[in-house]
Amino acid sequence: MVDSHKDGTAAPQPFESAPPFVWLASFPRSGNTLLRTILWNCFALRSASVYPNDLGQNHSLEETVGHIEHDAGKISFPPNQKTCLVKTHEHKQDAQPAIYVVRDGRTAIVSLWEFYDRRIPLKTLIEGAHQFGKWQDHLQAWDYSRRPRTLFLRYEDLLLNLEQTLKLLSDFLQHQILSHDLPARESIANKDGRWVRSGVEQADTRLSGDLLELFNNLHAEGLKRAGYQ
Repeated sequence: MVDSHKDGTAAPQPFESAPPFVWLASFPRSGNTLLRTILWNCFALRSASVYPNDLGQNHSLEETVGHIEHDAGKISFPPNQKTCLVKTHEHKQDAQPAIYVVRDGRTAIVSLWEFYDRRIPLKTLIEGAHQFGKWQDHLQAWDYSRRPRTLFLRYEDLLLNLEQTLKLLSDFLQHQILSHDLPARESIANKDGRWVRSGVEQADTRLSGDLLELFNNLHAEGLKRAGYQ
């Protein structure tokens, strides 16, 4: 099992073996943490990440999300958990099953800009001149219409249509729904504020003016494919 960055270089490999696992994939700031919170609170399924210290060592947030942190460079899943769930923002080349969460790229880019404390120019993020590349290319790499065993979820449905999301996840993972309740977003944001932001902070306007035009031109195909156009 190999995890690689978009430029082809190998990413740190935290797995000693290759048990049955499912990628939890997304472009950054597209709802991966929300998906993991749903999997833990509604299915009692913990998840890990290819990135060490993924949630900034915020132990309260880790428990809410069901996060398993690296230990001495390795990840150990609960022995009674048959399916290992692993978060990644990388471009994948293997055929392991995956759940891919997509969010309107215009909103995801603004959220990523805020996550980076606005240190990276929005134009740079739009053009993909950063670690995770262009939003559209990321979507293409995980294209569920061509990639086998891939469940495609929209961020908006995770937020607004939980029951449908639970049914899709249950069918895909062959796992019983154990709860239909999630912690309130504000209560999670109060534990963090970086990975999970408050509802007020989430109300960022999307791109506008020349930057909006640039994004729409560079990512037109991806927006259409994901249903955001």
